[in-house]
Amino acid sequence: MKFLRTFEQLGKNDVAIAGGKGASLGEMTQIGIPVPSGFLILTSAFEKILEQTDLNVEIEAILDSVNHKEIHAVENASEKIKALILEAEMPKDIAGEIQKFFKNLGAKYVAVRSSATAEDSASAAWAGQLESYLNTREENLLENIKKCWASLFTPRAIFYRFEKDLHKQRISVAVVVQKMVGSEKSGIAFSVHPVTQNRNQIIIEAGFGLGEAIVSGQITPDNYVVEKQPRRIIDKNIQTQLRGLYRAENGGNEWRDVPKEVREKQTLSDEEILDLSKLIIDIENHYSFPCDIEWAFEKGRFYILQSRPITTLMDIRITKNRDNKSIKRVFKKIFNRYMPIYAAQYSYIGKSEVVLKVLENAASFPPLFINKPGKGASVYYELEVYESNSKRTLEYFKKNPNAMKKISDDYRKIYNDNVDFIENANVDDIKRLFDLNAYRITPLITILILVGREEYDKELKDVAEIARDTRYWNDKILYITGIKIFELINKKFCLDDDTGDYITIEEALSDILPPKEEIEKRRRSWVMINDKTLYTGNKIKEFLDARNIIIKEDVIVFDKDLASFKGRSAQNGHVRGMVKTVFTMQDVEKVNDGEIIVSPMTGPDFMLAIKKAAAIITDEGGITCHAAIIARELKKPCIIGTKIATEVLKDGDFVEVDADNGVVRILK
Repeated sequence: MKFLRTFEQLGKNDVAIAGGKGASLGEMTQIGIPVPSGFLILTSAFEKILEQTDLNVEIEAILDSVNHKEIHAVENASEKIKALILEAEMPKDIAGEIQKFFKNLGAKYVAVRSSATAEDSASAAWAGQLESYLNTREENLLENIKKCWASLFTPRAIFYRFEKDLHKQRISVAVVVQKMVGSEKSGIAFSVHPVTQNRNQIIIEAGFGLGEAIVSGQITPDNYVVEKQPRRIIDKNIQTQLRGLYRAENGGNEWRDVPKEVREKQTLSDEEILDLSKLIIDIENHYSFPCDIEWAFEKGRFYILQSRPITTLMDIRITKNRDNKSIKRVFKKIFNRYMPIYAAQYSYIGKSEVVLKVLENAASFPPLFINKPGKGASVYYELEVYESNSKRTLEYFKKNPNAMKKISDDYRKIYNDNVDFIENANVDDIKRLFDLNAYRITPLITILILVGREEYDKELKDVAEIARDTRYWNDKILYITGIKIFELINKKFCLDDDTGDYITIEEALSDILPPKEEIEKRRRSWVMINDKTLYTGNKIKEFLDARNIIIKEDVIVFDKDLASFKGRSAQNGHVRGMVKTVFTMQDVEKVNDGEIIVSPMTGPDFMLAIKKAAAIITDEGGITCHAAIIARELKKPCIIGTKIATEVLKDGDFVEVDADNGVVRILK
């Protein structure tokens, strides 16, 4: 029995042995579409393991007994089944064949993707229910293949089986192993506009780096609309893209800053958009149905990574013009990063000689830190003061071009002088660690953050590179010191969790740990406006309400009287309902029937909540993100890319979701 085939040996009729994804890749390879080379571990390999170990009997028994409407029941079933598969030994003949095919592929990095036999039909897209492992190396290839097999039984996949009435159908899974494209830019394309459903329009979404960032909704991509006949670009929505997902040095993926010279530019040139459009039309013409396509671009060439049917087309109304609401800018956000309370507490203090001179000229001031679960700490400065101080700081460096060099040298010296001490510190050294001048995000952060933005680089061209160097050393010191402080705090109080991140400096230096209830409040959220003040839990709401402000995700705080805001319509419809915010899996269970999910971005693990919801509103994402795909499949109104939904809305708010016009109205 054959367990593996190359793409050239597969076609669209091989879904039973290669899964939907594998069969499609084989078909496109055969007709000359530029698909990165690869091979399939056929469903026969997975089925052999199940039969040899009698796992098929155990798995069926577990699935037969599960109540898919109970989250815990699904999770428990999933854990049992996945453990059985991951612990099973891969037969030597299959493992040997996989290694042989891998060597023939001649690739250092591959993508390992699940390809289920029931997926990508005209009625179900599975929309990320199964797992993929990008930038996989030979040493973890077999492990990731087993993880792909096991992902057929994740909680979200089990739920999806029942939801699509597939639980009585025999479903198997093949695994795609494909050369990784070193994506400079990538994205998703629909050969028919999925919202307006204009069949003469292609929609392309594009971002820098790997397309996983777009699919998962972690960035808001560029959006281009192309008319098929005549072939021309009719609309472009360009987004500033600060980060992208790229291959890490030792395999796997990592987030990196997008170079400043391209982050605000159109991701694909007009010529590239039209070239990609031709490929999309060719694929649609071959299949004779509308296609959802994943693509990547490397060294001047487009590659197609996947094509599947669009599952959500129906008759809907075309969206109308959206209204604009004037808003008042109050604060400006500098950055968003993970920050323990002890780091925020001293973050704006600096004592070095040059920094003090900068402070005198910049009239620095304490920032406002706001931490929310899963989102890190955002730092806000009052807009008027921020702009005034920025100008003063700019003037200082113009008059003192050597000052930045002095600061950079100081930071490097502090690191070199203290790295051994930091690495070998003990509990008695906590106070000295806090007193390190290096462990400060000084008010100089104003200029360090500004450097890299084109308008300031022109004014600070002589010091821009030095400023980046300064920021590098500051971040390096902050990281190594922060890790050590966390370790020392946990050692001092005999902790084995993340409690150390949620205590203040004064508490760390004392012998008294805050009550468990207080730590739990801080885990939920905290606000800090100087080195002594800490607001926790519901006090964040009190703090913001007292100042009549609400936080906008992308740098601005809006006037509290905001009555409506807008995003992009991903699935039309019009409903009213109660808001329920969902940030993590732990929030899924709190969603009730008919409520409106508000989230930074949904993921496959949110399916149980989405099924109950009347509508979806997200901060981020394009029309090819998870929330958009699932909303169209389930026919639920959905507004994406609002930027501010999770900051503006709270549990219990009553809102109107006008997805025909992309508007959220706050009614109560």
